[in-house]
Amino acid sequence: MKPKNLKEFKALKKRYETITLVEVKEKFKGNYWNIVAQLLTGYGSDLSCTLCLPLRRNRWTHCNKCVYSTDKRIRYECLRGINRKTFNRMDNANTPLKLLNAFRARAKHMKTLI
Repeated sequence: MKPKNLKEFKALKKRYETITLVEVKEKFKGNYWNIVAQLLTGYGSDLSCTLCLPLRRNRWTHCNKCVYSTDKRIRYECLRGINRKTFNRMDNANTPLKLLNAFRARAKHMKTLI
């Protein structure tokens, strides 16, 4: 089955590649990485994720049409399996520069999936 959010996936990859350190620093003050990511890209929660929203007919099955999904029975593969390493880099980023580098690593990983 062809993923339904390929257009949004490519746009998110491009956004990860173009985010600047100035943008990250501006949003990083007092926020956790997922709030910064949500503010800059929409990513960080399935309620705001630019990849989840176009698929969001049913909270329990939207993941099976996502680019990240390899096993259509598993939810949230964007943060599991082969995607875990880059997700963890974002999750563990405790400085703006580490978060920016994590975004770049995620974009590089995303290129391997499409």
